[in-house]
Amino acid sequence: MQGRALTAEERFAERMRLTELATEVVRAEGRAACTLRRVTELAGVSRMTPYTYFADKEALLDAVRTAALARLGDAAEAALAAGEDLPARLRGVGRAYVVFALGEPELYDLVFEPCPMSDEHRSAAERYRRLAEAPLVEASALGLLALPPERVGHALWAATHGLIALHRAGKLRHGLDFEAVLQDVGDVLAFGFLRRGEG
Repeated sequence: MQGRALTAEERFAERMRLTELATEVVRAEGRAACTLRRVTELAGVSRMTPYTYFADKEALLDAVRTAALARLGDAAEAALAAGEDLPARLRGVGRAYVVFALGEPELYDLVFEPCPMSDEHRSAAERYRRLAEAPLVEASALGLLALPPERVGHALWAATHGLIALHRAGKLRHGLDFEAVLQDVGDVLAFGFLRRGEG
């Protein structure tokens, strides 16, 4: 006798549960350990159950990436809501990115590895990009930017991403402090490195 068919809500909840278990595997054991078989063991379900929700391992990893981007978007949204002024909102969004990168390194690497993107993944990435650029759009509306917000956003992201990579690789030497260099990068990108009045 077959069991009762799951409702759409129950299917969604089970997919999210399996995604969260997969996320925990990535956090604790790394990308390579995140397999459908491993998630099956942790979930206590039949061998074929995960295939109801994910076509293969790459689809499972895509779900993990999407969930991680959604949490990063939530953190950016919270930073925007908490920021009392434009500089605070800009700093808050940047800090949310750094906290994610250094606090969740396995997920951070997974998010930024080359991969095909599902519609859900693309939507989560676009939401995060919109939120991260929101203070720059605000600054542009006030006439404070010399470049379009998306170009400034890409420059800030590239510099921050590169600095995080150097920090994680242990390449910041000569007594350089990560937080101080991070602040300097932001200041140089915001204000340039020439003294005012000098060309």
